[in-house]
Amino acid sequence: MNYFEIIPSELNNIIVSYLIYNTLNNLLKTFNLMYINWSIVHSYHFGEYKSMSLPEYSSRLKIESLRDKLRLNYTIDELINLQELRLDYNKLTKVPKEIGDLTNLLKLSLDNNQLKQLPPEIGNLTNLQHLYLNDNKLTKVPKEIGNLTNLLKLSLYNNQLKQLPPEIGNLTNLLKLFLDNNNLRQLPKEISNLTNLQQLSLRNNEVTQLPPEMGELTSLQSLHLSYYVRVPNEIKNLPNIQIFI
Repeated sequence: MNYFEIIPSELNNIIVSYLIYNTLNNLLKTFNLMYINWSIVHSYHFGEYKSMSLPEYSSRLKIESLRDKLRLNYTIDELINLQELRLDYNKLTKVPKEIGDLTNLLKLSLDNNQLKQLPPEIGNLTNLQHLYLNDNKLTKVPKEIGNLTNLLKLSLYNNQLKQLPPEIGNLTNLLKLFLDNNNLRQLPKEISNLTNLQQLSLRNNEVTQLPPEMGELTSLQSLHLSYYVRVPNEIKNLPNIQIFI
């Protein structure tokens, strides 16, 4: 029985306004709630009246769930328009997929947590310019990281990365890439696409040979390596390169 059909409509609106995002979605799969006045539900939930459709209400509720999951002290409107988010030293073990809804973010810092993976939705943050993921337990980064084509700085040191996705080569505006203290055994040849890269740091990995394709990184000025890494002549001959062992 669909109890929402026999409960007074005003009470329906109040009940639905108390639902969290996941519960609301599960309820929508079970019952037909299209007859509910979502703008009224919105007024109960957010304390204001606004003409709002179900998709709009659901989207706003999704953002609120992110705020609750990460215990963020922001209003919903501030969160939607957020440009910088720092969540360092919070013992986070998971980043909720709703992070991908913060599409105005320019800087995201998740240093010193306990993250083992990132949601693919992080690839939705296409305005992001600075991404800090140092001192976590990441074993890989999702291929969707290649969508972050406005990224200028990517810092991933002190993780457990074993490889980088080929899509890393899509980050053609990247200036600085820090990968120290990981378990990388090789670099994808697509890294040669990072023609604006100025600084690359690879100390304390399992890489012993750099791909000769890196000779195409004509903007590279600073390359930090461990002593055991072989450097092809194609890299040594770059015009502005300084190699630090």
